[in-house]
Amino acid sequence: MVEKKINQRIRESDSQGIRANLDRLKEELRTLRNAKASSGSASKLAKIKGVRKNIARNLTALNRKERDRLAGSLHRGSKKRAVFLRSKLTRAVRRQLTTHQKSKQIVKIQKKESNFPLRRYGVKA
Repeated sequence: MVEKKINQRIRESDSQGIRANLDRLKEELRTLRNAKASSGSASKLAKIKGVRKNIARNLTALNRKERDRLAGSLHRGSKKRAVFLRSKLTRAVRRQLTTHQKSKQIVKIQKKESNFPLRRYGVKA
């Protein structure tokens, strides 16, 4: 529950605030790693994981804000979009043929179907 509140607070802050928070966290991580190298206390060693997670949370929020900001303006009206703006979906779905590609037929098959249509037989009652 606490992590959700932290994530919410991070998302609500502006990009400059997130960057400042990132700098502060990176500095804290640097000091913790120095303490680890100089055989610091166990509480400081255990704190490294939490600080790294907080850095990841901040970076995720920052990247999402940048992506949302760019999504409206970048490549507007163009068929090609930047890779990070495309919908992710799954690998299999991305590789599926489009409906237009599925319905296309080669000329030989088109001629065959037009010249020899499927026969319909009436059933006598």
